[in-house]
Amino acid sequence: MMPGQPVDSSRTSVRELRVESLLGHRLRGADGKSLGRIEEIVAEIRGTDWIVVEVHVGRGALLERLTELTSLVPLFSALQHRLGERRRVPWDRLDFSDPSRPRATVRREELECVPRHG
Repeated sequence: MMPGQPVDSSRTSVRELRVESLLGHRLRGADGKSLGRIEEIVAEIRGTDWIVVEVHVGRGALLERLTELTSLVPLFSALQHRLGERRRVPWDRLDFSDPSRPRATVRREELECVPRHG
């Protein structure tokens, strides 16, 4: 499955998924270990459509989202440096066969860590 393509119905029974409903869900890796909560959903414009390309997980991803919503950027930037990493999970590495318990098809060690700002 390529990023941005519809979910493959042979892998899952989900035909439609409201991505905003994923926010806050704990994401588990292929080994069953927690990768963190889904805190950020990243989409790109391709043609006339918005296409989801990845999700960010971890405490740093939550702070990334809060930073965008507040005027206290210096405070949250400092916290973001202290409170941890955020990892990016490509959309094509997510399994939604049970949408209430999303899973990644990779382990934590295989995920790219998102660089910190500033």
